[in-house]
Amino acid sequence: MAIFWVSLTMNVNTMAIFWTIKAFLPSMIAKDHGHLVTIASIVGTLPAAGLVEYCASKFAAVGLHESITMELKTLNTTGVHTTLVQPTLIDTGMFKGVKFIHAPLTPQLVADRVVHAVQTNQQVICIPGILWILQFLKSILPFSFWIWFGRVTGGNTAMDTYVGRTKKDS
Repeated sequence: MAIFWVSLTMNVNTMAIFWTIKAFLPSMIAKDHGHLVTIASIVGTLPAAGLVEYCASKFAAVGLHESITMELKTLNTTGVHTTLVQPTLIDTGMFKGVKFIHAPLTPQLVADRVVHAVQTNQQVICIPGILWILQFLKSILPFSFWIWFGRVTGGNTAMDTYVGRTKKDS
């Protein structure tokens, strides 16, 4: 892991969220109106091999989102809402070549689900929805289960065929 890529990943996936919240949340609170949406990832809750810095940045994004949500609830704001979005792989080219248990999600599907979640004030959405079960199981099963689960689902080797976005794809 080159320091540059770790810093870039943390800046894009975590610090950008932090500074955006810092810029807009005070006026949302003052007006008691607004909606924060954090696009994280399921690997912000369930770790994956081969994605250490990415998982760390998404875990941080989830923690940041949950902390801000807790603060808003403590302040008794009723007009400022939050939604945490935890999708699996989205077909944007960023993870080109990754082999996983299911096909990547389309950006349109994710966008539609996010809009619906905002319109209905859902606090957390997982895409696909079955991921709720995995999040629940994470709280009750030992870590050794997740190592086994990654092995049998291919999650521990999904990045082995990673190519990534190329200049031609951009």
